[in-house]
Amino acid sequence: MHQSKWENLLDQIERQFGFVEHETERFDERRLTVETVVFDGAGGRMKLERSVRPVVLDKKSHFAKRVGSAATVEYVYSDTESVDTVRLFQWDRLARDWRELELSALVK
Repeated sequence: MHQSKWENLLDQIERQFGFVEHETERFDERRLTVETVVFDGAGGRMKLERSVRPVVLDKKSHFAKRVGSAATVEYVYSDTESVDTVRLFQWDRLARDWRELELSALVK
């Protein structure tokens, strides 16, 4: 989901339901950004989560045939392309935890 579509979706949610919580976390070591929005929707408390990370272009494994040496993996990331993942959760009162829903259920 492109940034403009994500912002439009957030504007819609804020107008219709209002935000209970809205936060953005950056994980520099994994080159990951996670934006989370919690709101009270028609189906109860909902959480929408978007994670953005760069596309992995190459994966290089470095190892030695010596006893006790560790293998390392080096990733080559794209500077221009990214992968966006959007997930929808609903609060389950019985289990007291978030339950993941299919996004297609929201769009019907």
